[in-house]
Amino acid sequence: MNTILIAEDEKFIRRGLKTMIERSPVPTGEILEARDGEEALELLRARPVDLLVTDIRMPRMDGIELVSQLGNLDHQPMVLVVSGYDDFSYAVEMLRSGAQDYLLKPVERERLYQALEKLEERYRKEQTAREEQERQFYHALRQLMLESLRDEERQKLLEKVRERFFAGPYVGFCSGTVEQPVPEGVLCLRGAGTAVLYAVREEYMEQLLPLLPCPLGRSAVHQGAEGLYDCYQEARSAWERSFFTGTLCVGPVRPGNRAPAADARQLAGLVGLSRGQEASRLLAAEAGSAARGETAPDAFARLCADFVRQLHASYRNILAMDGEVERFADIWDFPSCARYLEELGQWLDLLCGQAAQEFSDYENKQKIRQAVQYIQQNFRQPLNMAQVSNHVSMNYSLFSLLFKQYTGSNFVSYMQKLRLDEAKRLLKTTDWLVNEIGRRAGFADEKRFLKVFKASVGLSPTEYRKSALLLGEDAPGDES
Repeated sequence: MNTILIAEDEKFIRRGLKTMIERSPVPTGEILEARDGEEALELLRARPVDLLVTDIRMPRMDGIELVSQLGNLDHQPMVLVVSGYDDFSYAVEMLRSGAQDYLLKPVERERLYQALEKLEERYRKEQTAREEQERQFYHALRQLMLESLRDEERQKLLEKVRERFFAGPYVGFCSGTVEQPVPEGVLCLRGAGTAVLYAVREEYMEQLLPLLPCPLGRSAVHQGAEGLYDCYQEARSAWERSFFTGTLCVGPVRPGNRAPAADARQLAGLVGLSRGQEASRLLAAEAGSAARGETAPDAFARLCADFVRQLHASYRNILAMDGEVERFADIWDFPSCARYLEELGQWLDLLCGQAAQEFSDYENKQKIRQAVQYIQQNFRQPLNMAQVSNHVSMNYSLFSLLFKQYTGSNFVSYMQKLRLDEAKRLLKTTDWLVNEIGRRAGFADEKRFLKVFKASVGLSPTEYRKSALLLGEDAPGDES
């Protein structure tokens, strides 16, 4: 039990009861004290109490009068009567009036614990029943709010909620979740997506309005639960318009019927061309059309969803998109269209940067491939890295870096290996002089050729030729 009130005029008994209740095995929250019936009734009117423990004989208002007043309260507590032996007949009368149990003074600890445990079990059952009633009440309201029902189904649901629903005129506000508590009497119903419908009596709507965040849509005035469907549709359509305008909109709002001028493929193509800011401007223009009521909000939402899916389909193999497609697929997950466009624009900037880098890397790889082909065709001629980098129109330093990444060796080593392999081939297949072979393999200087060949192969060119004649293809140094 969350709150217990002890009404007892004798301070010693009141404090003793409080101590015993605090030490009981039954979980309790706050324990309040009152010195007489009038003080107890003031507390009961001011706040909900789950259990009233009351004496019978008290000044100003006795326990009998106090219990008779409980029927006028919105939240009626359970009652445990504490009485002396002489007041037993009154205790029986109070039990007939709705009290749940009684204890004779002096109160025995074990007897009090037994009574509290029994009352706690009853409290839990009633709490469960109340929660189930509340669940069914709100479930019926959500059905009436969200679904266009057949007359028979609608009437059954209306019967379930009629007693507790507003008796007079009310309005609905569609907004996001409110952080602080809303005023008592406001019905909060979860709508589609993140939107919540706040239904409130017309005379209290000005108290609720300052608590609700934008986007914010308001319905026209309605009467009875049968108007809940129209109330939600009006507030929701106004909320969607407010999503684009950033101000309170009052429904019913007539949606525009102009199709978006932009196309999802067109927008995705702009991102591929590193023109993400242009794509953002086109989307902002479409959002402006929705704010003016020319384009239906749902049409803009579909355009955005199609756009990010098209991006994923086109570029998922080369760009990092983890979680971003889901994040931007539904505009209603954002607090406003302005925030959506802002965050989408930031992502598109990153995406365009990634795309530009990937395409630049691809172009550079193509240039290095061309350079390797050019080298393989011309290594026999005098050739240096400056000539090759100029041939493929690439910065000298960048070429040096990318060439090593692509081939696994620097330019000089790569050229030397090509020339040595060519020299070995010619030593095996021709009877040309060694200096002629060195020149034809690309070595401009004979001494340089002899030195490099010996250092790489471990044999002089002449020794290598003799070994090749004796051993064939498996000549020493061929694995280098």
